[in-house]
Amino acid sequence: MPYSHRGAAAPRRVRRLAGALLAVIAAVATVTQPSAALSRPVPSDTVNIDHSAAPTPRMILRSESWAKTTAASMKKTADDAVSTGLAQLGWNTVSFDDTWAVRSDCTDWDASATVVPNCTNGRDTTTGNLIPSPTKYPNGLKDVGDYLHSKGLSFGVYASGGRYMCDSGGRSAAAPGSYDNFEKDFRYFASVGADYIKLDYCGEPNTTNKCCYSILDTDLEIDTAIESSRRAAAALNAIKNDTDPAKRRSIMLNISAPAYANWKNDTWDTALYRRMLDSIGPAGHAYRIGGDVGGANWAGTVTLVDMVENLRSYGKQGHFLDPDRLYFDDSALSTASKLGGYAMWAMQNSQMVAMIRNSDNSGAISTTQADLMKKADLIAVGQDPLAVPAKRVARGTGYDVFAKPLSNGDYAVAIMNRSASAAVTASTSGSVVGTSATAFTLTSILGPDVTSIDANGGFSVTVPAGSAVMYRLKVAATATYSGLNFGPDGSHARNATAITDGDAPTAGSWDASGRTLSSDRLAGNAQLPDGTAVSVKAGQPVTIGGVGYTWPSTTSGNFDSVKPVGQTIQYAYTGSKVNFLGASGIGEAGGTIRLNYSDGTSSTSTWGFPSWSCATGTTYPATLAFKVFGRNSTTGPSDAGTAYCTYTRSVPITSGKTLASITLPNTPNIRIFSIKAT
Repeated sequence: MPYSHRGAAAPRRVRRLAGALLAVIAAVATVTQPSAALSRPVPSDTVNIDHSAAPTPRMILRSESWAKTTAASMKKTADDAVSTGLAQLGWNTVSFDDTWAVRSDCTDWDASATVVPNCTNGRDTTTGNLIPSPTKYPNGLKDVGDYLHSKGLSFGVYASGGRYMCDSGGRSAAAPGSYDNFEKDFRYFASVGADYIKLDYCGEPNTTNKCCYSILDTDLEIDTAIESSRRAAAALNAIKNDTDPAKRRSIMLNISAPAYANWKNDTWDTALYRRMLDSIGPAGHAYRIGGDVGGANWAGTVTLVDMVENLRSYGKQGHFLDPDRLYFDDSALSTASKLGGYAMWAMQNSQMVAMIRNSDNSGAISTTQADLMKKADLIAVGQDPLAVPAKRVARGTGYDVFAKPLSNGDYAVAIMNRSASAAVTASTSGSVVGTSATAFTLTSILGPDVTSIDANGGFSVTVPAGSAVMYRLKVAATATYSGLNFGPDGSHARNATAITDGDAPTAGSWDASGRTLSSDRLAGNAQLPDGTAVSVKAGQPVTIGGVGYTWPSTTSGNFDSVKPVGQTIQYAYTGSKVNFLGASGIGEAGGTIRLNYSDGTSSTSTWGFPSWSCATGTTYPATLAFKVFGRNSTTGPSDAGTAYCTYTRSVPITSGKTLASITLPNTPNIRIFSIKAT
């Protein structure tokens, strides 16, 4: 029940349930996170869902606190989301939390705890479905779902992956959980138009607890939580692939169970917790990773930012880390701290939840809160299609620097002040952010304008106490880069993403339909021209025609290739030719390439590549490097029996000259994966 819990934890392991439960849970060895870009392994104790159904993190409006939400409040929140412009900016899911359903003793949530007719153990006696509170939802949930959809909004609902929901309201039991009824409950949610499910985890199945959460710190408890997630994923898959098209629905799933294995935000690095994430990762689109910190102080925000950074390898498109809600509604937190948290959630690709709270429980969104949340440029960073969590690229005295690649080739840059009491002057540079470009612009998203960038790309900014600043770094199309892969601070000239994982297929784009090379197929289904199998993996050498190239060492959503747009890349070499490994995503493409020499002279050549479709190049012929069978579409792996080609093309270095740099033509359909002079 993360996002403001109800009451204390349940008694610890009141009474173990053995036998049948243990029989359905299989132990599995720990699966370590891959260091290279590949789809996540799916352990034998779980199942995979369609991660393309969640291209970017959800931005959710929680209409009032969990116990106060009603159909009327949700409709008012929906009205205001549209009228304030929040919905158009991305805040387009309105949700409820616990206490929406009749309790297991068949009592409603009115003051008299009225007994609800046609109810058995909290479920409809006839259908077995959960029963919406007649007091809170007098016309049922579909009434709410239909209203939200009429406004162009999405409908968020709540369930528990244990045997009970969390809040009992002081009675003997909370509403029923879904542990033994996932498909029934999820089909019910689909029937009322649900688009998003928050799956809490109370009534832990190894206990007799009929409410509340338990701290998960044993293998048995972790195995049971994994089994719960597996059942939830299987139910989602059954609904998405129903034989009756009218019953199919794609629903986003956020799994809260990991929070209870890291409730104090201090066990995220244990083998037990990581094993849990390894198995729950394939089963959900988002994961609540730790306990509530409350909105009272900046230190809590910093703790969560640190935790997400340490778990960053688990986050990518369709796999979003959910650290806690945003505290726009909390009067104890300064405006600067609210905005600083907002910026860091966007940078780290975290799911966003904003509570809408009023003394009259109306669901109204105040003008003050709406204005605070209406940050279009900040939201654009959090909703960028690459959906990659920012990386902490540097730590200074009292501050951290984060960088995040964006789908148009820009970077988002954030600097977080770790102190709540004193401003800090922070310094960094473009090369630390990741680009080897020698000149760029910085546009403020949050914080003061940067008035000066030195000759080395360095800049400084004062970050307010208890907050963060945020900028968009843009490199000019005709900029000069100080290195392809080995610029200062390990920076590079890459500016595009043409390779994706099968379980994160929208985190890149190459052709006109957003299709990309598949990291999985490159690793396991590629062939050299003579038919010899070759495994092409991130950061590893691949020899083509006697030339040793290095495949880009990147992970999901990061820049893996150079898109030629007229830029110059410094490349000092004395030799006979420059070799390029690449292809065009749309037809054959090319132009005039210029090699610039150390003596100030240059030479030009016609240069380009055929299409990755393996069609023969006529204007820009090149030598086949390898074929890969299959690629990724925007919905996942596709075309497994079809070959897609990459090529090599060489440009001669004028005899007796020393190469200094390469100026590429403006041919944005091409992607260059490696350059090697010989």
